[in-house]
Amino acid sequence: MAPYQVIITQSRVTIKLPVPEVPRGKGVHASGIIRNIAIEMGILKGNHAEEVNLADIRIIDDELAILRMSIGLAWEEHYIGKVLPEYGVVKHPGQMCVDGVFMTPDGESVDNWHGKSHVLVIHEVKATYKSTNTVGNLDKEWMWLTQLKCYCKGAKTRYGKLHVLFLCGDYKFPIRPIAKVWDIEFTKKEIDDNWSLMTDYRDMRS
Repeated sequence: MAPYQVIITQSRVTIKLPVPEVPRGKGVHASGIIRNIAIEMGILKGNHAEEVNLADIRIIDDELAILRMSIGLAWEEHYIGKVLPEYGVVKHPGQMCVDGVFMTPDGESVDNWHGKSHVLVIHEVKATYKSTNTVGNLDKEWMWLTQLKCYCKGAKTRYGKLHVLFLCGDYKFPIRPIAKVWDIEFTKKEIDDNWSLMTDYRDMRS
């Protein structure tokens, strides 16, 4: 009797991005302003799909960009939806609008913050191919910090947590993912100066 012959044929799956869970306001969004400034400043170069907010997407036909965003969305769905609620974090608390600029934070909580009680904290979740060595202490992560300051402005707080999944860790073999969380306390001046940058840029381009 002849042995069975396995037939393997490569197939194809078309991946589409989902509709944002939080309805998108019709107008200017902070994430769009931040991305445009970053492009002009040379911070964003080449393929920067991981820095794109799903709410800003119109049509994407770049398969690599869709795959990269899908990985980030899968991480957010698990982390924000399953992990952070154990720490009292509310997933996607809703859209905020300040001075005509819309913002949609990933999460928020009321915590005890390094000796302060009942502090409103904004949570932002990222997945990145950057190295933990490159990111360091966040001093070069202008986009992440600017976004968090915008959300703090909208929520009228100075406190934020940045949750980052480094998909390739520090790029040392064996390659392994690393998750890091930073507690960030801004000054009121930092938040106000940042917001002035956002609105001034918006007004110059409108």
